[in-house]
Parts: sequence; structure tokens; C-alpha cells
Amino acid sequence: MGGIGTMGLAVGFLALAGFAVGTAPSDAQAGPIAEFQGGKAVELSKRFTILDSFNKEAALDNETGLVWEMVPARVMTVWKNAAGICAKKTVGGKGNWRLPSLKELETLADHTIYPPPALISGHPFSNIELHGYWTATEHEEYPFSAWDVNFDYGIIGNDFKVNRNFVWCVHDKE
Repeated sequence: MGGIGTMGLAVGFLALAGFAVGTAPSDAQAGPIAEFQGGKAVELSKRFTILDSFNKEAALDNETGLVWEMVPARVMTVWKNAAGICAKKTVGGKGNWRLPSLKELETLADHTIYPPPALISGHPFSNIELHGYWTATEHEEYPFSAWDVNFDYGIIGNDFKVNRNFVWCVHDKE
């Protein structure tokens, strides 16, 4: 998804929208507890709780109630296989994982962050690729496309289902 023109257009849009493209806070702005992410220090968030019940391999999003795998596999696949990958997945000894909806996966993206990755501040995740991640949400007008979230710049887009993207699985709160 997206070429140089698309990324340039997205960065230009962010600049026009008033976002400080190309700037990052100094370490002094990060607060007393900080972690280094995406080229800058960020304050660790209370938004996520690392779950002992998932052997510390998953985190509860305290805002949405969703449980996210903390280290998604670096495997690219076509859309029709993405849901099956999640359904077969075991994380922290637990099954019943699924492909997130666009609305769900979008909650992890922050398109105001530069440089990448465009993940919300203070997240506990690692192994996140600067590329698109499939969602379970199909495009209503174009049945050959599905929605994805690209964590390079937090861009929400759609891609042809025959193209390959990464998969980040979600689990409903127990």
C-alpha cells in the first residue's frame, strides 16, 4: 500500500492540518518514567496492563477492553488467510484470537507521531512493522479490497485483498 507519492501526500496533509511533522519531544519532556520508542522518549502509559494470565505475552487496553498480542509475528499474508492465522494462534497459552476490525486496530495508531512507528504513546508492543496490518473490515464499495492500518505513519487505507500485509491479532477481554 502506498508509494512515495502517497507518503509525501500524507506528510503534507499532516503539516497542513497543523501537526508538527518532523519534530519530536526532547527526553526532558518525557517525564520521570520513560521508554525509547520511534526515535524519542515517551512516558510509559497506564493505558495498558501486561497480563499475567497470558504469561505476560499480551496486554489489556484499559480504554477499549481489548487484549492485544504484544509481539505480532512478522508474517505477511493475503487478506483471506489473515483471519485464519488469528483463529489458529495461541498467545500466552490462550486461543480464541481474531482479526481486529478497522475501528479496533485504529485505536493503536497515532498519525501525529513522527518519526515512525505511529503507535500510541507508552505502548508495550514490539516487533511492529512499518507497514500495513489487515483488519477484518471489508471495503463496502469495493469487494476486492479490505481496510488496513499502516503503522509507518498511522495511515488508514484499503488494499487489494490479494496483496500481502501483516497480521496483528486481538482477543476479547476475559
